[in-house]
Amino acid sequence: MTRRSPSASRLAALLSAAVLVGAGFTGAAAHSAGVSDAATCDASSRATKDAGLGVTHTYAKSVTQTAGAGATVTYTIDVGTTGIGNPYVQSVTDIPPAGFAKPTAKATVYFAIGGRKTVEVPVTAAGSGWQVSTTGWFVNASNPATVKFTYPMPTFSIPGQTVTSGGIEVTGTVGVGNKLPGLTACFLTRVISPGEAIGSVGADLSSSGSTESIIENTVSSIIKGILGGIGGGIGS
Repeated sequence: MTRRSPSASRLAALLSAAVLVGAGFTGAAAHSAGVSDAATCDASSRATKDAGLGVTHTYAKSVTQTAGAGATVTYTIDVGTTGIGNPYVQSVTDIPPAGFAKPTAKATVYFAIGGRKTVEVPVTAAGSGWQVSTTGWFVNASNPATVKFTYPMPTFSIPGQTVTSGGIEVTGTVGVGNKLPGLTACFLTRVISPGEAIGSVGADLSSSGSTESIIENTVSSIIKGILGGIGGGIGS
């Protein structure tokens, strides 16, 4: 008979707790959020810019329709072009929702050697948002520049809330630069899943402690947040 170590048993118990949180609190939290808010929550938006000579630059921002409260959420920004245009994108800035901490970022772009591939890119603060920059990512009708910003969600987030981001800013050559404060994306928070609980902390284990302690803290924060949200709804 195989015996599990105390730490493995404790981790299993924490994951079970996350499932119980989902089973016990989803309905109450969603009810307090309101159906009308979720109905107007658009997960993506698009915009275009006429650059003349039959060239149109395209911009899009999107996010998953739902995300586990306390986990991570990724915004995808696409900058493309049509016609004969081939600008070089030099920076992309994402404006996240209020309270979101510094993200990590990956860019999928065309390289002269190796073609289209995905690379991790450094992120720096830029006004009220976060920016990735380069000497120039080549963009044509077949190769948009795609940047994904992944944020840790605030621990005070609770299931049943709609969260809307800010817009984007782009700089580059041949008129591709643009400020688009209205290019937003909205998602609905839900109860974190066991997989998200592990995945959202995997990159921080060396500095934040063991997996089981982080999950314990995450689940505890979610429970407190849900109870606080329900209490606020009852008193309103």
